[in-house]
Formats: sequence, structure tokens, C-alpha cells
Amino acid sequence: MSLFDPLSLLFFIVAIGFVILFVLLPRYGPHYTSRLTCPNCRKSFNFHWVPGATITSLMYRGRRNLKCPYCHVKSNYDIMSTRVAKPKKASKAKVKA
Repeated sequence: MSLFDPLSLLFFIVAIGFVILFVLLPRYGPHYTSRLTCPNCRKSFNFHWVPGATITSLMYRGRRNLKCPYCHVKSNYDIMSTRVAKPKKASKAKVKA
């Protein structure tokens, strides 16, 4: 039996990918805010998102199928062209002296 059999190596790679995708990227990665307007009720709302954080975002690029928080109707929104904020940088922890 070898030190790294294929199944344990695959498990290790999946575990590292999970940590990067679901823990580090949303916390420290680039965050954007888009100002969207519902086509049904015409009310505006903010949508916070991380580019490339999910498989859906990789497939649909700059478009999302979202529910309006006011009228709860699903619509297709272009989140790339409605960005209002630059990516939020993670603030460094303050060190007490």
C-alpha cells in the first residue's frame, strides 16, 4: 500500500478546494455591490456578490436569476453592468501593543 493512494489524494484536493471556495474567497476575496431595480415592482435593492464564488456564477457570468425582496418575483438581472461599489478589501486585524 502506497503512502498516497488515489482516493486519499482526491479527498485531500477536494478538502483544500472546499476551504478555498467556501471559507477564504467569500471572506477575503473581492466583494461587489450591485444596485438592481425590479422590472415588476420598480423598487431598487442592493445585491452583494463575489465573482466566481459558485459554479452558477461561472456559468452565467454577469447575469443572475434572483427574487425581488419586495414582490418575490424571479427575474433575470445583469449584475455586472449595475455595480456601484469597488471590491471591498478585507480589513487587516488591528494589533494591540
